[in-house]
Amino acid sequence: MELELTRVDYATVGLTGPNCLQLLPPIGGAAATGSGGYKQQQKVAIGDQDGVLQVFSMKKDELQMHFKTLPGERIASVKLGGQVGSVADKMFTASENKVRGFNKKGKLFLAFETSLTETIRSMCVSGPDLLVCGNHVYNHYRDCKELGSYLCGDVIVDVAALCPHNTSRLITVLACSGRVLRVLEHSRVRQTIELDSVPTVLHVPKGLGDRMLCGFADGSVLLFHLNLQVAEVKREVLVSDQLNRDERDKEGLSAVTCIATYDLSGDGKEELIVGRRDGTLQVFTMNSDEYQFEMECTQIYRELFNESISSVQAGCVGANGYTEIVVCTYSGRVFGLTTQCIGKCLSDAGSFSGGAPVAQPIDSSAKLQRIRAEIYELEQTIAKERERYQLSTQAMSSGLSAIPMLPVNDSFVLSKSDATYLLSLEIPTPIEHVLLQCDTPINLLDVEKNSAVVSFSECDKLSGNSLLASYRCQMNTNRIDLKIRTIEGQTGTLQVYITPNLQPKCCQLKRYPIKPLSLHVILHNVTDEMLARPMNVLTLKGPFSQAEVHNWMVNSIPELPEKRHETGKVRFTFQHVFIGTLLVCEYGKGDATFRSDNISTISILKDFITKEATKKRIKLEISSTINESTIPSLIKLIEPKIVHYNKLTKDFQLAQALLDLDIRDEAEFGTLSEEYRTLIRTHQAIEAEFRKQPTILNRIYGILTDLYIDKFKFKGVNVKTKLPQLIELLDNYTYDQLVHFYTLDRASDEDNKD
Repeated sequence: MELELTRVDYATVGLTGPNCLQLLPPIGGAAATGSGGYKQQQKVAIGDQDGVLQVFSMKKDELQMHFKTLPGERIASVKLGGQVGSVADKMFTASENKVRGFNKKGKLFLAFETSLTETIRSMCVSGPDLLVCGNHVYNHYRDCKELGSYLCGDVIVDVAALCPHNTSRLITVLACSGRVLRVLEHSRVRQTIELDSVPTVLHVPKGLGDRMLCGFADGSVLLFHLNLQVAEVKREVLVSDQLNRDERDKEGLSAVTCIATYDLSGDGKEELIVGRRDGTLQVFTMNSDEYQFEMECTQIYRELFNESISSVQAGCVGANGYTEIVVCTYSGRVFGLTTQCIGKCLSDAGSFSGGAPVAQPIDSSAKLQRIRAEIYELEQTIAKERERYQLSTQAMSSGLSAIPMLPVNDSFVLSKSDATYLLSLEIPTPIEHVLLQCDTPINLLDVEKNSAVVSFSECDKLSGNSLLASYRCQMNTNRIDLKIRTIEGQTGTLQVYITPNLQPKCCQLKRYPIKPLSLHVILHNVTDEMLARPMNVLTLKGPFSQAEVHNWMVNSIPELPEKRHETGKVRFTFQHVFIGTLLVCEYGKGDATFRSDNISTISILKDFITKEATKKRIKLEISSTINESTIPSLIKLIEPKIVHYNKLTKDFQLAQALLDLDIRDEAEFGTLSEEYRTLIRTHQAIEAEFRKQPTILNRIYGILTDLYIDKFKFKGVNVKTKLPQLIELLDNYTYDQLVHFYTLDRASDEDNKD
């Protein structure tokens, strides 16, 4: 089944963020019979970053503004609330550290200043309970009286409240950037749910007091069943990168920015609506047995809108009896995707509108004339403003040429699937060009979604530049995705200069740190089997505090929280996303121990911490133990990649040579061996995989050559002259020969000593 939706544009507001859009229930709150969805027209409430809250509705295809507040502090969240058991028709907005409440007529009935010292980032309203979160602080209020608070080490991304059936309990769920969900009751952590990716948004479907949906940075959506009677939390993957990838998803799914559930088809079952950072909107059916947890999702609608979607809601806005999805984008465009057939309404003589009889015929010519008049008015206003600006910039004028503010909606996220960083940049106006400068070696990869032309400049190593690249964007491009491959052990800063198509010319500078262990992520589910691997050990002792060594770790590895609020020794386990090696870190005041089955990881960490300690004149006692048995286990770990990509490279080269033979008839084709015939038949798939990762074999070789160099580096031996021999062994890979080469003791070669 495919869902047919038609776009209808409603309004344009200021820049928006997550949770900025809500649909007010209709008067009386009557729901459609048997479907649970509203069939009466609803009002739209939206808050923007200019601090304006506005409520509008549609009447005879015309926008009716009900109220609009004056500009003020940025609105971070808009939520609906009301008394328990009544219709939630009150609007609550969060700005700075204040929460304001408005009724449906726009009257301010609540102006509450919370005790948060941070700016409110997310908010949840449940009856008399108000939950607000900053970056690290969570506060719980009931009837504007504080009941409790919680200090979180990770950054809090979103908050949701669960009310289990037949109970008065309130369970709070915090989505945290450390790849965990924290379940709180009475402001105390009852449970920590470890995740495989960074959560981005939470959503609690209506009527499900113990189930919750969560969207992630890797594009997946999971359903969690929180049974508070047992410790186990059931989870099910509804949308994943692998299960829902198609021809349009060659780059994988973009991060989830918003989630909603609604019965769009009127069959009594709610559909899942997912909005993404790259502007993709998807609708899935959720087919499940009422008494079973297993749920099957099928995509029934998908569309790309070219700018990130900040909020989605579903209801009835444009016309009575027609459900629709209301979408708000980052730049402030508000539009609906309605089940009503608009094309038929305009073309029909008037007896029917989308299959339903109407009382009056629709005069499409009058509507077009009204639109043309509005466009003419806007053109005249723009011409007058342009003339006034030109006069103000003349030499004898007292006017000033002001550079406009340029907010940037950006993200710099590590993708575990291909061990690359995805840099997303979006601004409200069209981008003219983007300049990249980096002082450490990185590689830029092609992104098929981009419509920009890239050019590279030669870099002088003495100037400190390792990369200079420029992306020139096509007309009306206001967002761009860049894929970057880093090299572990190389640290620096990526600087991005974003130039909009504006006058006077200006640009916005954004900086992104490239950390020395940039391809490591926190690993939660550590098994005893994993920790039983042979390990190399690095031990540090000295007059440093726990905060000092934690700061070193934050600057060397991604995903670590900036501050730790616990006392005593802490322990973290990290995993290399490309080859799967581990790093176990245990540190406290004056003592730190690092264990890894990769010698290169220990070497990188040792060099970085020594450099940082030297800057602050901290004297360290460093001892390291290199375990020779870690080398065979690492080679065995990476062996499948070596074999696969070695074969892929050779197959690609051989297939290209066979295609150059230009075989045109079956007789010539039959003279080839079965292996060659298979290569010709599958050459498109081989080429597609090879083009996707053209340098991945060089990346594997780089890891193994670094391992070889770092092993003898701890012995004070330079083995760079032996690297050609190592490359030859890798080209003709056999496990035993490669292990034998690594385990030869070359410390006795005087010619190789430093």
